[in-house]
Amino acid sequence: MAVVPQAKHILVAFSKFDHTHRQMLGGILKYAHENCASAWRTRLELGNVSRSNLPELLKDGFDGIIVAIVNPADRRKYLSAGIPIVLYEPTMAKWDKIPRPDGSVTFFNDHTAEGRTAAEYFLERGYRRFAYVGTSEPVAWSEARRRGFVSTLSKNGFKCKVFPHSGAKTPCSPVQEAARLSRWLANLPSGTALFAVHDERAQQIISLANRAGVSIPDRIAVLGVDDDELLCTTASPTLSSIPVNAAETGYRFAKALDDLLHGRHHDPVVRTCHTRVLTRQSTDISQIEDPFVSRAVAYMRRHLGDSVGGASIAAAARCSLRTLQMRMLAALGRTPKEQFAFLRRTEAVSLLANTSMSVDQVARACGFCGSSHLGLHLKRHLGVKPLDVRRARRHA
Repeated sequence: MAVVPQAKHILVAFSKFDHTHRQMLGGILKYAHENCASAWRTRLELGNVSRSNLPELLKDGFDGIIVAIVNPADRRKYLSAGIPIVLYEPTMAKWDKIPRPDGSVTFFNDHTAEGRTAAEYFLERGYRRFAYVGTSEPVAWSEARRRGFVSTLSKNGFKCKVFPHSGAKTPCSPVQEAARLSRWLANLPSGTALFAVHDERAQQIISLANRAGVSIPDRIAVLGVDDDELLCTTASPTLSSIPVNAAETGYRFAKALDDLLHGRHHDPVVRTCHTRVLTRQSTDISQIEDPFVSRAVAYMRRHLGDSVGGASIAAAARCSLRTLQMRMLAALGRTPKEQFAFLRRTEAVSLLANTSMSVDQVARACGFCGSSHLGLHLKRHLGVKPLDVRRARRHA
C-alpha cells in the first residue's frame, strides 16, 4: 500500500495586499496547483508579519515560509526560525553582504534597473526635460527607482526635476501634498517626461493634471510601474507602465521553497529585473520634432537586424549624412551611429528579458555579429552580460 505523503503547511506572510502582492499570491498558488497538487496547505497572513508576531505564528507548526520583509530586524528574526524560508526584500540596499543561513532564499527586485528603463524609454522618444515623483513617505525602493532614473539621464547630459516632497520624513496630509503636487505639475515646462514611482502615484498625477488643465501626453508624458491593469486602463488618458510580472515572481517564490523543502540546490540570492515598457496613451507621443531625425530613427527601428550604413539612414531621412549628424546631435545628443547602437542595445535587453530566444538569436536580430559581440557591447555600455539580464528575469 502506497504511503501518502503528509501535506506541507506553508505560511505566506504579506504586510499588505495590494495589486502586486495579490499577483504574487496568484503565482504561488499556481505553482502549488501545478507541481504540488494537494501536498501544500497554504495559509495567508496579512498585516501580521513583524518579528514581534512571529513566535505566535510559528505555533501552528509550519514546514516552510514565504514572507515579504520590510526591515532588516524582521529578516533576522525570520531567518532564525530554523525552517525553509523564502524572503522577498524591497531592495538590495545595505543588506546584500549580510550572511544568510542554509535553507533560505532571498529575492530582491532591481528597482534601479526600472529607473534606467524609464530613462532610456523617454530618451529614445527624444525627450529633453524630465521629472520624477516618488512615494510620499521615505522608502528605499522609491529612492532606488529615482536613482536609476536620474543617474541614467545624467550620463546622457540631462537633469531631472524631483518633486521636493517625495519621501519626506515628516509628510504632510494627503490633501496638502496633493495641492503641492498639483502646483508643481502646473509649473513643469511643456514637453516634460515624468516617471512616477508606481501606477497609483501616476494615476494621481494624471487626475491632478486633468483638473489643472495640464494636457497629457502633449504637455507632460507620464509613466508608472506595476502595470496594474485596472489603474492603467481606467486612467484618462490610459497609463503607460513598466510591468513587474509579480505573478511570475510569486511562481518563482514557490519553486524556490519547493526546492528547499526537497533538499534541492537553489541560488541563495535572486535578483529580479524588469526592463520592458507597455505603452499606452499617457506616453504615446514622440518629442522628436525634427522631421529628418524622426524619419531616421523610424528607419533604424525597422532595420535593427540589418547591415545598413550611414548613407542608407541619411537617404531614408531625406538629407545628407552630414546634415543628419548635426541634426541628430542637436535633437538627441547622439550621432546616427550612437543612436543606432542605443536602439539595438535597448531591443536586445528587452528580448533577453522577455523572450526565450537564444542569446545568439537575440544578437543577430539586433544587428550584432553573434553572442560574443553582443556580450562585449553590453559589458562595455551597461556593465552586464547577456545571461545576467536573462537570469534576473527567467531563472530562479
